Amino acid sequence: MKIDDLLRKNNIRVTKNRKIILDKIIENNDPISAEEILEKFKKEKINMDLSTIYRNLNTLEEVNLLLKNTNTDGISYFQLNSTDHKHFISCISCGKKFIIENCPIHDIEKEIENETGFIIKGHSFEFTGICPECQKKLYK
Repeated sequence: MKIDDLLRKNNIRVTKNRKIILDKIIENNDPISAEEILEKFKKEKINMDLSTIYRNLNTLEEVNLLLKNTNTDGISYFQLNSTDHKHFISCISCGKKFIIENCPIHDIEKEIENETGFIIKGHSFEFTGICPECQKKLYK
């Protein structure tokens, strides 16, 4: 689906900034922060400030086009709200984040919808632990 159509389908005005931000999120494939988007824009000589990126990300998240996941480090990561979205496992020692390819929540969502009558439009989920490298250092 084209980005213009994706925005219209979600009843949101098509703007140049929204299109290039959404394009960057789709292109990245993994969850991405506003700061990472800004860095990519700088490399590509796209002139946009961080507050504009945040404002548009929040708008896209409000209409459920994006999922926002705030990591334990306080950084929010955004991704397209689709069935192939991804979650993190973050190391509480070094702060590295790793992508979990499959969403373990979809079956639980169906149960919750059946139980409550809600139509679930998204969820936020994060695992934390200690990565293998930190385990070697901490548990010698």
